[in-house]
Amino acid sequence: MARAYSLQDLELLIQVAERGNMSEVARQLNMTTAAVSAAIKRLEAALVVSLFERTTRSLRLSAAGEAFIPHLQQVLGALDVAENELRNLQTLVAGEIRIGLPSDLGRNRLSGILDEFLELYSQVKFIVHVSDHIQDLYRDELDIVIRYGDPKDSSLIAAKLCDNRRVLVASGQYVSNHKPLQMLTDLSEHNCLMFYRNDRPYSKWEFEQNGLPITVNVVGDRSANDGDLVKRWAIAGKGIAYKSRLDVERELESGALIELLPEQYIGASTPVYLIYKERKYQPYRLTALIAYLKEKLI
Repeated sequence: MARAYSLQDLELLIQVAERGNMSEVARQLNMTTAAVSAAIKRLEAALVVSLFERTTRSLRLSAAGEAFIPHLQQVLGALDVAENELRNLQTLVAGEIRIGLPSDLGRNRLSGILDEFLELYSQVKFIVHVSDHIQDLYRDELDIVIRYGDPKDSSLIAAKLCDNRRVLVASGQYVSNHKPLQMLTDLSEHNCLMFYRNDRPYSKWEFEQNGLPITVNVVGDRSANDGDLVKRWAIAGKGIAYKSRLDVERELESGALIELLPEQYIGASTPVYLIYKERKYQPYRLTALIAYLKEKLI
């Protein structure tokens, strides 16, 4: 069925609806305001409806426009996906993926897994953000984020990759040169290496014993907003760290670090989650990466 408007008219409608200003849209697209206005008028004439409520000072969607935009976004999103698939008929797993990783896990475990993924899918390109700050999918323009701890944002999809707990660790050198750690209260006599959580040094270390929670206040001469640096300090014999077991598994196996009080206390739970946006039409590259990460870490 022939229509009196074009795909460009629909795309302009989305942009005007998002910005609420035809002149701004025209400026960004190097068009005239009259051309943008004409596209909106063509749509309104073809659909026999007013899509905007106009005053001399403002432009906002009408009730009909509010109802129409979500359907239009879905259609244009499906079209984008279809076009991407056509461009990559031979390798559908292709394109850019922006991913946020915690520092220690990202550098020392996940970077290798991402390397393996790129060997399988050479048309994929990663842009990796490594930080122990809570990364935001929308603010930081990320496709996927991997986080420790149970997610709190119910508007996102959270897939658990693995269970995990914190463990007390120190180097053999530190253990041999300092008073033995026999119970948690002895931590007050040791140098504790702290990382930042929610922009503050994590100085209240949480444990369980016989099903009961225990919190210990610790002190030390150094703290960092980078979990990998905290681990390096522990390996160098600078003090005791309270780290995710996943971060220190290799060092425990090699003997670079020793787990302290393993039989007496259970460390805080820090499961690993993969967080991503809910999309009706998710690109194949994201689907493939999500499945691969689940396979490697669960």
